[in-house]
Amino acid sequence: MRGSPADRLICLILLLMLVPAAAWGATVTRTLSTAEPGAGEVFEVSLSIEGITLGGVVETLPVGYSFVGTNHADDRILARDGQVAFALINETLITYQVRAPSSGSGDITGIWEDFLGESNGTIPASHLAVDGIETEVENTPKERPTQEAAPPFALLTAIVALVIARRGGQR
Repeated sequence: MRGSPADRLICLILLLMLVPAAAWGATVTRTLSTAEPGAGEVFEVSLSIEGITLGGVVETLPVGYSFVGTNHADDRILARDGQVAFALINETLITYQVRAPSSGSGDITGIWEDFLGESNGTIPASHLAVDGIETEVENTPKERPTQEAAPPFALLTAIVALVIARRGGQR
């Protein structure tokens, strides 16, 4: 191959930028400790992450279910209005706890973003029902408080930027 090492490096970088993000195979899967928690019971949700070096996950809880805590670093999460955002830096497993309401059912839904791979996707919904009893009223999305806000990944990007900036200043 002819050309300087710098030319080769530029060609390699361009090639890597053109490779489809799907080739990296980023995936996020969710598992629940129980799909039928008791009233007021705290249960665990686990997210298995593969192929994401730098990115984020936003989970949306059903109406009435509340975020309790996580094993993830405090400076890399944001929980607000039934959504939990996690900034990912080389994570493979995140667990978090949720408290069930006195009654209600619905789906935990989620989206993920791979900032380096420039790909994103959805996490298949996980259905919950307190004591196994389905309720239609709790599933209606209009019960969630409405307010204009930035998209979740704009907020997640800001969190990741702050984490990177903080770590850069500690050297």
